[in-house]
Amino acid sequence: MATRRTFLQLATAWWSAAALQAQQQPATFLNATELETLRRLTNILVPADERSGGANAAKVELYIDSVLAHANPALQKTWRAGIKRFEKADEPKLQKIAANEFTPRTPDEKFFVLLKDATVEGFYTSQEGILKELGYRGYTHLREFPAADMSLVKVPPGYHARLRERS
Repeated sequence: MATRRTFLQLATAWWSAAALQAQQQPATFLNATELETLRRLTNILVPADERSGGANAAKVELYIDSVLAHANPALQKTWRAGIKRFEKADEPKLQKIAANEFTPRTPDEKFFVLLKDATVEGFYTSQEGILKELGYRGYTHLREFPAADMSLVKVPPGYHARLRERS
């Protein structure tokens, strides 16, 4: 009889293998130009630093490409159009667009939210994000858990909590 622990171990192994496969397989939806644009954009959002190789090392663009290959046509169209509009975008342009990420109104602001969400999901489900960036050590006992300094966190104007709310 399978236990809950066995089920969780199997589910975790399957999810890890699926995420790894998605990040290692060749492009399946985006063309080479779109893939390169996406690679550049995700690298701006999660650059390499002293802890990890960032989005490029995690191959976040391949993860997004794999997800898009199985997405509905409307979402695929949104991504193609967004990537096309952001083809020449640089860091200052992304910073300007990001200023309204909590209250996106324009197509560019709405696409930026999609791009950022997908980049974060792709990075933090990769070995680069989980092991190197977060320092995940598996099922180990921690004698202490250093808390984040929440006094540094500022809530943006117009922010309201939401879970996957998209218009």
